[in-house]
Amino acid sequence: MLDDYKDVQAVAYNVMMNEIKNNQVSHAYLIDENNNREAFDIVKAFVKEILTNNLDDGSKEILCRKIDDDNYPEIKIVTPDGLLIKKQQILDLQLDFSRRAIEGSKRIYIIRDADKMRSETANSMLKFLEEPDNDVVAILMTNNFNNLLTTIISRCQVIRLTNDSGKSVNDEIDELVVNFVKKLENMGIKAIIDEQELLFNEIPVKERSKFITFFDKMIDMYYDIMKISAGIEQIKYLNYGNIFRKIADKNTEIMLLNKINYLILVKDKIKNNVNMNLLIDSVIVKFGGRNESSWS
Repeated sequence: MLDDYKDVQAVAYNVMMNEIKNNQVSHAYLIDENNNREAFDIVKAFVKEILTNNLDDGSKEILCRKIDDDNYPEIKIVTPDGLLIKKQQILDLQLDFSRRAIEGSKRIYIIRDADKMRSETANSMLKFLEEPDNDVVAILMTNNFNNLLTTIISRCQVIRLTNDSGKSVNDEIDELVVNFVKKLENMGIKAIIDEQELLFNEIPVKERSKFITFFDKMIDMYYDIMKISAGIEQIKYLNYGNIFRKIADKNTEIMLLNKINYLILVKDKIKNNVNMNLLIDSVIVKFGGRNESSWS
């Protein structure tokens, strides 16, 4: 069960087990998968611990076998219907969970790829989270944390897994973004020469969700740079403060604001199936200007 992940997922394991041991299981969890291939198995182990808490060994074994055979009626799993989770899927889930439980004292639903909800679906999900029954536990799973509505995130207890290497994918992308920003600011348009090595060797063109995360982080970093330029030292990426100060010295506040606005536009275009190579080229060319006139 969950003990199988005690060492490889120490932080997540401790959070999950403490919730159960202290009888403080939350009504909603958001699992940041970090591309861990065992994420769903970890979640199933967590579910088993919740449902078998205080049962004797024989009863635990029977219930776990039912869960493994997808034969336990108080667990519902929602996955995307095609590319998206549809609003009707959430409405059907709400209807199902409005009925009395057949077995056990808790009912659990798992939403896989929870980021794949359009606004109307996400709003239905939000209403479901805002009006929880005492015996219902929601577990949302995502590999694209930044694509979820902040209102949904705020109503869940976030548990972050490490990926298979033990290193956070977020940390890896942070380093990738910083290296890209440094090249842009130091080399200007010449950075286009290293475009393949800088980005596309690390993020395949087809993985658009990772590019969205990449540009989200890049926007945040330029906000930090703008704060430093304005004399504000309270920044998000403290580890890169020295790098950001050097970049701030090269840019006026107007240039930094224009860069942030341009990056927001670029991030929106990623969702429209544009050519990623050309899009990155456009960023390098645009950022290659060395003065305010290049942004006019």
